[in-house]
Amino acid sequence: MRDRLEPVLLKAMAVGTAALMVAALSAIAVVRADNRTNGSGNVAAGQQAGASSGQDSQVLGESITNDGTGAAGSAAGGATTGGATGPAAAAGTKTAAAKAGTAAGPGGGRLVAHAGTDCPDYNPNIGVFCDKYLVGGTTVLSGPLAVYGDQGLKGGLAFLAWYNANIAAKEQTRQAKLIWYNDDLDPNKTLQYVQRLNEVDKVLYLAGITSPEATSKYIETAKIPLIGDIGLSPKSYQNPYIFATSPSEQLRNPLRVKLAKERFNVKSFAVIQDVLPSVDDGPLKGGWEKGGKDYGVDFLDYAAISSTSSDCSGQFARVIQKKPEYLVLPTATGVLLACLREAKKFSVQPGGPNSPWLKGWTGGSNLQVEVDNCKPLCEGMLSIGTIFADPRVSQTEQMRIYRENMARYAPNVDITGFIAINYYHNGWVLYNLIKNAGITWNLSRETLVKAAENFGPFDTGFGNTIKWGKTLPREPWNCSYPVVVKGDKWVFESQKTCV
Repeated sequence: MRDRLEPVLLKAMAVGTAALMVAALSAIAVVRADNRTNGSGNVAAGQQAGASSGQDSQVLGESITNDGTGAAGSAAGGATTGGATGPAAAAGTKTAAAKAGTAAGPGGGRLVAHAGTDCPDYNPNIGVFCDKYLVGGTTVLSGPLAVYGDQGLKGGLAFLAWYNANIAAKEQTRQAKLIWYNDDLDPNKTLQYVQRLNEVDKVLYLAGITSPEATSKYIETAKIPLIGDIGLSPKSYQNPYIFATSPSEQLRNPLRVKLAKERFNVKSFAVIQDVLPSVDDGPLKGGWEKGGKDYGVDFLDYAAISSTSSDCSGQFARVIQKKPEYLVLPTATGVLLACLREAKKFSVQPGGPNSPWLKGWTGGSNLQVEVDNCKPLCEGMLSIGTIFADPRVSQTEQMRIYRENMARYAPNVDITGFIAINYYHNGWVLYNLIKNAGITWNLSRETLVKAAENFGPFDTGFGNTIKWGKTLPREPWNCSYPVVVKGDKWVFESQKTCV
């Protein structure tokens, strides 16, 4: 008996070892969402999901659940608790959940999300299934700007966890599943991953990427909509398939000059402009030039610096030689603090004994870490501003839910950061766009674009209003809330400034 059993045990051990090796390799491979099953890709709701792929990518955040607390369902093509959604379903196999769904089409009753293939707009080639649709994006999780990528991703996942567990469940509509990649802020990787999201993962639309500049041409050629970009490139406003939520630099820069003129009565200003990789900063400089002309303020100097730089010595020494009455410092946290270290070295600050010519300055992105590292030098400094109301005190229903969901799903995220708010509120905007256009069961890239081209004005409940149309450049709004350092924190002002 033992002689017969040993070969069997050895064979079983070999098979088990091989299975473990396959599992380990799968954990570091870039895999498509629809190749995962409920047992291989599950994570707790609201957490980041995914496995590292060698040195260069992070893949698939599918961390959405049915109840907001349990394990995640798989993305398209894998097994779900509702029944088969993979090749068997595509071939015509109907599950119990599919049979329970009402028939599609006029007179067919109310449609409900189910795991079959008989919904009228079922199209896996663009990520539309009867129980879910696929959303794509890229982020940055390493380097100086990782804090923004992390906050944006967690904000977006927090909304999706809440949406799937509440709105989609109660209204019996599709859930949304996010597929994302870490592109390390490399424009070439961003382009490669956007191509993959379109051609391999086959997502319905893009919700956010790190380089609209590098991908703009491909997005337009592929006709894949990018809805909710924060405005990371001037091309975000010139592309018919990109719908930004924030005013462009060509509008925001003059707005900041207007604020400086009204608040400090300045007659001159200089700019240290931080620039993201691959972005053409010509339009950014043009926005400052326009602001100077529009509001009668002399534009004395302009020095570009990388958003990832840790050294601002050359740029700061250059612009203070002109003795501007107002100084515009970078927005990104790391490079802003680098410039403020130079300010401290040169004993430069508004109204200081060594810089009586400087009346005021601006810089930063409203993150608490900025104040923690620059006070008391930065007392009274204005940030870039924000299109959102202060989430700590706003009493709108959507801000209340935002606070609750971030505390639940992303408790380590600074809720005042406009990146976190933007990629959270994008989901709310998309839900209303789809519902208001009546395309809940008629989802396609074409219907999304048409709906977005005729959207608004829509009061989001987050302090901003969005209106999109067909005309380019497409500016969603023309206002911003000033944010100023007072003591130990950024203070959001309730009165917005508009062009």
